[in-house]
Amino acid sequence: MEMLQLIYFCDAAQTENFSKTAKKYLVPPSNISQSIKRLENELETPLFERQANKIKLNNSGLLFYKNAKSALELLENAKKALKNIDASETIKINIHINRRIAMGAIESFRKLHPNISFITSHSIDDFSNDFDIVITDKELDLPYLKQQATEERFLLAYNKNEFEFDGEITASKLENSPFITMSRGSSIYENTYKLCNRLGFSPNIVLQSEDPFYIRKCVELGIGIALVPELSWKGQFSKNIVLKNIGEIKRKVYLYKKYTMNEYIEKFSDMLREKFSL
Repeated sequence: MEMLQLIYFCDAAQTENFSKTAKKYLVPPSNISQSIKRLENELETPLFERQANKIKLNNSGLLFYKNAKSALELLENAKKALKNIDASETIKINIHINRRIAMGAIESFRKLHPNISFITSHSIDDFSNDFDIVITDKELDLPYLKQQATEERFLLAYNKNEFEFDGEITASKLENSPFITMSRGSSIYENTYKLCNRLGFSPNIVLQSEDPFYIRKCVELGIGIALVPELSWKGQFSKNIVLKNIGEIKRKVYLYKKYTMNEYIEKFSDMLREKFSL
């Protein structure tokens, strides 16, 4: 019997729908039904009444649900007991992308829960499971719950007083233009190369930085042009900066959350998804 089986079972017991549980945990519905079937085989008894597209706990399922839910709560309490009080009130978050939205969510959350503190990291090379939440556009192999928060386009940003891109933006217009981007490994860097390679050339990168503030500052100064994420950098440029759609260059934004019943991590994760959906 695995913890993930219990998590799937308890959620399906609440939703009475395998598809809804599958959608929540971003797995195929067959994964949920097979996991619960293995659980029933191990327990040697059915847990649900199955009718067409509807499921409902039977008497055995009701009894097991009550105890399984209590078991998950006990495990979570046992984890908390191993930590000191201060540590249990701290949320560790690794923010690969969308820093502005994430930091805004932290500010809003602390107004509601001033007893909660945060430890943040912006390391795109740290794929450890030391964090409670990871915000990224990458597919990571972590024992976390993965949820897609949103999808955002990339736009071309340039100072209209220094560059002219009237009409359709073509390869010939971009090939000799100076590009500004974030460091290698970032989604801005990777998507800059993806766009240029699609157009048949490599970008002329004149400046790289790990800090989004300096990227925006250099674009404002007219040092170069940049591919920028539409949602997370919204409202961050002056009126001198033109933001132009250059095709379907997009990234998915994922939230990776540890399997936990900590109410504050759950609430903060919900707030993040709300912020990203605006």
